[in-house]
Amino acid sequence: MSLRKTAKVALNAILVSSVIVLLLMGASRIVQPKNTTKESGTLRPEANGVMGERPYSLDALFIGDSEAYASFSPLQMFKDYGFASYTSATPLQKPFYSNTLLHRALETQKPKVAVFETNSFYTPTKPEEAFMRMIQDTFPVFEFHDRWKSLTAKDFLTNPTATWSDPNKGFAVKKGTVPADASNYMTSTFAQQRIPQVNLFYLKQMIAYCKSKGITPVLVSTPSTYNWSMARHNYFAALAKELGVDYLDLNMPENIQKMGIDWETDSYDGGDHLNYNGAKKVSDFVGNYLKTTYGLADHRRDSAYSSWWKELERYEKEVS
Repeated sequence: MSLRKTAKVALNAILVSSVIVLLLMGASRIVQPKNTTKESGTLRPEANGVMGERPYSLDALFIGDSEAYASFSPLQMFKDYGFASYTSATPLQKPFYSNTLLHRALETQKPKVAVFETNSFYTPTKPEEAFMRMIQDTFPVFEFHDRWKSLTAKDFLTNPTATWSDPNKGFAVKKGTVPADASNYMTSTFAQQRIPQVNLFYLKQMIAYCKSKGITPVLVSTPSTYNWSMARHNYFAALAKELGVDYLDLNMPENIQKMGIDWETDSYDGGDHLNYNGAKKVSDFVGNYLKTTYGLADHRRDSAYSSWWKELERYEKEVS
């Protein structure tokens, strides 16, 4: 093939690729939800509601699976310690989606700390799932293609905005009680239970991204007799040291004792997740840890955070 023909083929390929990219970008803008509400088509609105928080108002961000949203109560931490936070968590969250949520949150926030709950890093993950997530992040049409059935004129005429955030700041109130069997919980061992390599890749990516933004990443393991073990603790303790990040394991006997966790009363499903009673203890302990260790700001007398007091008043009625 002559040089001229080669150049022509290459130019045609570039033009076709450019047209495809432009079409995907245009379609993505149309089908992308125009707000962060469920009604707008946002998937997992409680977690993505972090984008609806007032820009640059958060001091801490919690990311993880259901262990996170059942354990970290931002409104309680605000009441007790004054800092503003949000729990961006989803059921069975996989680390590639944790990475997506982190990047979405940091588009309009710069918290002092980002807390990653560790249980999600044990969720089985396929490389092709992570690749698809990357495609969806680049071209949202692949995530929201089902919305074509409910498109309105607004979808064609307006750009996406984020004005809604979850009233409980991502925390899920669970009031039931199912006692947990803690007889084999955190039994001593020197073994380590590793996480899948693709999950380790995303954890390292998230830590590096936080550090590049001047945000301190922190690893926290919330209490769970069903999910956590000494082998998992050993692995994360060693990994945190290797990566140069702080690690707080609330499953360690001394921390369980300090928090006053009672497995007869503090779980709603037999030790998998905490109920509100257990979450209140964890939120107090973690709130104090973050406040004293990282010097988070106290906004309780700041008029810019008056809406937090209104949400807190409603929240306390909900949990009473």
